[in-house]
Amino acid sequence: MAREVQVSLLPPDLPKLQDAELAVRFQSAHEIGGDMYDFFEYSKKITAISLGDVSGKGAPAALYAALVSGLMRSVAKQKLSPCKMLQSLNSSLYERGLETQFCSMIYAVWDAGKRRIKVSNSGSPRPIFCRQGVITKIEATGIPLGLFDYSTYDEITLKVAPGDVIALFSDGMLDALNTAGELFARPHLEELVAKNCHLPATELVALLFNAVQQHSGDVAAFDDETVIVFKAN
Repeated sequence: MAREVQVSLLPPDLPKLQDAELAVRFQSAHEIGGDMYDFFEYSKKITAISLGDVSGKGAPAALYAALVSGLMRSVAKQKLSPCKMLQSLNSSLYERGLETQFCSMIYAVWDAGKRRIKVSNSGSPRPIFCRQGVITKIEATGIPLGLFDYSTYDEITLKVAPGDVIALFSDGMLDALNTAGELFARPHLEELVAKNCHLPATELVALLFNAVQQHSGDVAAFDDETVIVFKAN
């Protein structure tokens, strides 16, 4: 039942972005975690992209993810900026007083008319920005949602050129272990993005997932693995 709840929260189709490609891949762990992603069309040229990870596993995580998803879809109608969206979600979750639960999230808004993307982060791994094979970390940070009242969040604005790639990912990608107990780790992921940023978004997502699978081998995943690749045309 928890798996059904988790999968039902995910959008059935990807939005068609203006002047950009979008690709996503999600794989739940053997024991259910709490990765979630969603998209919101603010206008024909403006689209919001979210990737979240709730604390815990199993039914509690699935139920909390359902709460976060419902709140986010309701607030998205206001077409808030990334930092304002995270502040709104944080206040709503904190008011509910679920002390053992919290959510990390990346929230980004792509504006095709201005060719810029704004990004805010509440405790998720920092996204990767790649331009012509050169990697830059998007230094947006913040406290996970639901822990403290009145939390504020940084908002980074990136001017986007054709061919630029932005990769959002959950910590399950970085924390994948092999038989020697070694993590897949961020440097490996950054290297793969840098060397393969010329690929279409769908092919890059597949390559990243295949690399994690090859690294893990027969070691079962203990956390959900999710990656979203945005590539500007």
